Amino acid sequence: MVRFFSPHVMLIGSVVLYIIIGAVIFQHLEGENLMKVKKEHMSNIDKFSEAYTDKLWDLAKEKEGEFEKFEDLLAYVKSETTQDFNDYVDTVFWAHRAVRHGYDEDSPTWDFANSVFFTTTMLTSIGYGYVAPSTFGGRLFGVIYCLIGIPLTLVTVANIAKFLSETIFLVHYEIWNKYMEWKRKRKGETDSDPTQPMFADDENEEEILDRVRLVRFPPLVVFSLVFIYGCVAAWVVRYWETWTYVESLYFIFISILTVGFGDIRPSPGNVWLTLAFVLVGVILTTMCMDVVGRMYLKEIHYLGRKLKSNNPFYLLREAKARRRRAAMASLLAQLAKGMIFAHKDYNELARKKSKKKKEKRRGSHVCEFELALKFGAF
Repeated sequence: MVRFFSPHVMLIGSVVLYIIIGAVIFQHLEGENLMKVKKEHMSNIDKFSEAYTDKLWDLAKEKEGEFEKFEDLLAYVKSETTQDFNDYVDTVFWAHRAVRHGYDEDSPTWDFANSVFFTTTMLTSIGYGYVAPSTFGGRLFGVIYCLIGIPLTLVTVANIAKFLSETIFLVHYEIWNKYMEWKRKRKGETDSDPTQPMFADDENEEEILDRVRLVRFPPLVVFSLVFIYGCVAAWVVRYWETWTYVESLYFIFISILTVGFGDIRPSPGNVWLTLAFVLVGVILTTMCMDVVGRMYLKEIHYLGRKLKSNNPFYLLREAKARRRRAAMASLLAQLAKGMIFAHKDYNELARKKSKKKKEKRRGSHVCEFELALKFGAF
């Protein structure tokens, strides 16, 4: 059990540590710069607003007696202060663009919680965008951080989703197996012998299809699980956010599908709970895509093979390939057979040669003995 869970725990721990380290670095790189930029833009806004209001007041006082009607005075003041008003609006616009939502009452800052929220949503490819690095160092680090962190996070999410899908499959298998046992007992049948084959010859098609459904996980169950989770999460989130249920439902599903438009954002005080709901939803969505994708990928491959089998040119190529393979197999068999026979002939020839040599040696010894007797050597 420890060996089974240790790789999963190490993978999750490495991602959590990577997120925390990235959050601390982003907080250091962007935190002080955000406060500095906010002060500069607020100073510009104050300057242009004071200039605009002072000009309005001065013109209204100077030209008060020159116009009989108030509407004429108002039109004159408006025409004279149009450029000042446009400068003021541009200052506010550029301040909002530079600091995003930084001037709201609950504006996000680069504190630890928001930094963790930013790095997590960035690595899961959600990327809401209402908080983003603005310095050169922060942007450069963000690119390098994503190059390493996104593959690591996706592998971890896929690993957890795979574990959940296998767990749900086992639960589904056990439930269906219990149902099949109850069905057999209801029909008065005995439990099947585990040593028997899975599909017996005397089984009809309905029984075989029931066995096949044991190992085929219904996609509707997975989609229903994700949908129910999204509805429940939206119902919970709306209680600590000032959203309607439709807005909460929109935010949850946009987040767990990793779209993340960023038009609706959670308040800084609820970052941790919202992040937990989003991460669980991302894992469930990945599990759903994994289960359904594997199932229909096999069916697509089967359909491709069926389409190929109905193609006459494919049939001709397959027939030629089968003939070539058969000819090659026959040639290899003949070659192997010839090598075996040649080996046998060589062994017999070697035995015959060795026998002849022994006979010659024996004959030479007899001749030498006869010569010795003849000439009186003994």
